[in-house]
Amino acid sequence: MRIFFIDFENVHSEGMTGVDHLTEADEVVIFYSNNADSITFDILHKLMFCKSKLSYYKIKRGGKNALDFQLSCYLGFLIHKNPEAEFYIISKDNGYDFIMDFWEQGYCGVEPVIRRFNNIRTLLQWQEAQRKQKAQVVKKLEELSKKEEPAAEPPVTVPADAEIKAEQFTPSPEQVEAASELMAAAKKTHELYLNMVKKFGQKKGREIYAFYKADFAAELRRKKEENK
Repeated sequence: MRIFFIDFENVHSEGMTGVDHLTEADEVVIFYSNNADSITFDILHKLMFCKSKLSYYKIKRGGKNALDFQLSCYLGFLIHKNPEAEFYIISKDNGYDFIMDFWEQGYCGVEPVIRRFNNIRTLLQWQEAQRKQKAQVVKKLEELSKKEEPAAEPPVTVPADAEIKAEQFTPSPEQVEAASELMAAAKKTHELYLNMVKKFGQKKGREIYAFYKADFAAELRRKKEENK
């Protein structure tokens, strides 16, 4: 399940680009205010035929950053209700990155997947690029497990969108091998995060952790179900 939080005051109609490609399993939560309460006919038409669940919240009172605070509060509420969902903030405001950092520390006992993008279309393109990259990583892991000389990988095609290009990351074969060992030893996502940072350094460790986080969390849930 994917839940999208739209900071409409920040991104306006442009941030909704791609909403018509969402599915019935998705949910879109739009926060707007008197400063931004109009929408283009093109986006309105796409919202009318959007398959995902839609909800709207108008910020009626408050000053500067009021929408940001109320969106963040509701984000925490939905994380509590849906800890296994993926959460995406659609905004150009990098202040939301501090919220992402907080949840990555696991203080509340959960470490949800949270990302921020300028618009929905960019997010969907990034997810498709990540899917292709992970398929290549799985292939590499299979080669390493067989202890065969890994074949040269074809170059990854990076989408033209500069925003996606900055977001992408592909582990090297050495990083893949080291990360697989850390994942095999870790019992919790927070433990994996700390070990990744210790092994690869703060910046690179966070990149590698973010790349594997969703798959690792899914594997932990699968093992938990098997042990019930």
